[in-house]
Amino acid sequence: MSRAKPLSSIRFRLTAWYALVLALILAALGFAVLQMAENRLQADMDARLSRTADDIAGVVGQSFAAAEPFADTIPFDAIAPSLGSFSSRGLLVQILGPTGGVVRRSEAAPAEPMLDLPQDPATADLILKTETVGGWTIRVAEYPLILQRPGVEDRILGAVLVGERTDTMEETLRTLRQVLLLASLAGLAFSAGTGWLLAGRALAPVDRMTAAAAAIANDGDSPSLAARIPQPRGDDELSRLAGTFNTMLDRISAAFATQRRFVADASHELRTPLAAIRGNVEVIGRQHASLPADSPLRDDLVDATDDIQRESARRGRLLDDLLLLARTDASSAGAGPGALREPLVPVRLDEVARSALRTASGLACGQTLVDRTAPATVPGDPDRLHQVALALLDNAIRHTGPGDAIVIETGPGPHGACLLRVVDAGDGIAPEHLPHLFDRFYRADSARGRASGGTGLGLAITQAIVRAHGGEIAVESAPGRGSAFTITLPSASVDVAEPFP
Repeated sequence: MSRAKPLSSIRFRLTAWYALVLALILAALGFAVLQMAENRLQADMDARLSRTADDIAGVVGQSFAAAEPFADTIPFDAIAPSLGSFSSRGLLVQILGPTGGVVRRSEAAPAEPMLDLPQDPATADLILKTETVGGWTIRVAEYPLILQRPGVEDRILGAVLVGERTDTMEETLRTLRQVLLLASLAGLAFSAGTGWLLAGRALAPVDRMTAAAAAIANDGDSPSLAARIPQPRGDDELSRLAGTFNTMLDRISAAFATQRRFVADASHELRTPLAAIRGNVEVIGRQHASLPADSPLRDDLVDATDDIQRESARRGRLLDDLLLLARTDASSAGAGPGALREPLVPVRLDEVARSALRTASGLACGQTLVDRTAPATVPGDPDRLHQVALALLDNAIRHTGPGDAIVIETGPGPHGACLLRVVDAGDGIAPEHLPHLFDRFYRADSARGRASGGTGLGLAITQAIVRAHGGEIAVESAPGRGSAFTITLPSASVDVAEPFP
């Protein structure tokens, strides 16, 4: 059973989608938190600057009220208050005079005005600006000082400037940004890991169902339809899916059973009329001798009886093959006794091979049959193993030219198994035919198969018998280089010699 690649699995895709959605949520949340924090810090700074500027402007107004407010010239330098109580740490305070110059300033404030003096009293009001002064970014609140007299045009006497460097706020935002990034990454990693585990746990029933389905399919021609997919508890989607699969398997199993019964019954029922036909043909063959030698009916009768005998024998072999496959299928499905002897007995594989070699020598047409058997004992049905060896030898003879060698080998194999191998020097098999070589009714060369009397079931039957013995059959072949069929069977003894090279 092939497993899905990690990057293409549903588990990975679910985890990736969850991680992506969570990353987008965390990114949006982090952006919103940063924006809210920046706006809150900015609002607090502006409120602090505005409040301080208003307080200083109030003190300046009291100083003006104590002076001579109706004098033409006002000694601004003299009445400007001291900034000692307002020079709090981190605040930059300046008081501008009527000419726009700095009259009073805090210790940390620059000597040059942070903002220009307003010119129009009608539009002058408290303003907040961000300026770059001396290489520093400063947020400045400007409170204009306006002199208002009855009957006299208002005029600007100066302004109060209160500033604060924004590097503290920026450092706070930078720290917050780092904390959010690290927390988001940690949360994302934790969520992805947890999601991976939860997705694996949620999809574990799917893996079990896949493994069960693969075991039922068995990668062979005779699936074990008696097994069923385990159904998870509950009434969720996976439970319903398993139930649907099991219902489908029930119907398929019933259809297979019906098909097997039909093939077995049809094969069995057709054997009797074929036997009757062959018997009648033999009777007719014996009676043609009574006809006159010059009778034209004599030759026609001989040809007709030969054709009937040949075709009835071919149909009889086909029915025997179908009946054997039906029994093998029934055995693999647990629906019948099968095609093997029960129980299996210890069989000398080398003796079976030599017996099949003697039988095949009568079928050879100029080929050289070579015996390279070594002792090997397997549990099995000797008749069926003889049939397997003879089928492979017959197949090699039909596809090997006169004068070429056909070798049969037996002996120990790897991991305590036993091997039976038939190697020929025939035409070989094209690569495109190898995957279908053991399919039923498949012929690599259909014309040659019909000419040689083959039904396309020989190798399928061979594979069915080998698998019924718990073994496997493999083929190695190439056009013009011959073919090698290797059967691996479980050994009846662990005391074996050196395996085949």
